[in-house]
Amino acid sequence: MKAITLFAVWLFVLASASAQEQTRPDAGALGLFLLYLALVAVGLMGLILRQERAQTHIRAIRTGGRAVFWRGFAITLVALLLVLLLGALSESLKKAGDEPASKIVGLIALLIILAYSLMVLLGFGSVAVVVGNATAQLFGWRDVSAGWCVVLGSAAVLLVIWIPVFGWALGVYWFSLCVGGLWSRSEIAPNTS
Repeated sequence: MKAITLFAVWLFVLASASAQEQTRPDAGALGLFLLYLALVAVGLMGLILRQERAQTHIRAIRTGGRAVFWRGFAITLVALLLVLLLGALSESLKKAGDEPASKIVGLIALLIILAYSLMVLLGFGSVAVVVGNATAQLFGWRDVSAGWCVVLGSAAVLLVIWIPVFGWALGVYWFSLCVGGLWSRSEIAPNTS
């Protein structure tokens, strides 16, 4: 509920800032801050709602990061190619005069985008924990809880992906890790406590 409220506030702020003739200089910073808070909330909710799978995902990223990346990269490429092909098909159907079929094909492309986005959001918490833990260790902090790792990891991801080329490549790497780790093969040991 809080994520929905934050998203609604973010949309309201952006809509009111763009409706004014002269936008406020702090509206962009507020939007970026709200995006950061939304990412932290999504990461924390991903860890809370899928505790065992998140631990498996984190373990898979730490032990077999290369395989997780390539699996996620393949899924990312397939999703991108499907969306591009369906978009081109939708445009050609629209030009041919078949408006209903064009809308159905466009809806299928939109569903693929939404499914991929959902996969990224489900895996984001685990990737943020790994990135946040590495960031904390760089500062000499040991035994940082998963929640603080999500806060640090979300900040690191947001700061790095704005860097041209290098940051974009790391963003694709992190998105691929988010998606690829959802189907990790390692099993969780049963809890004997």
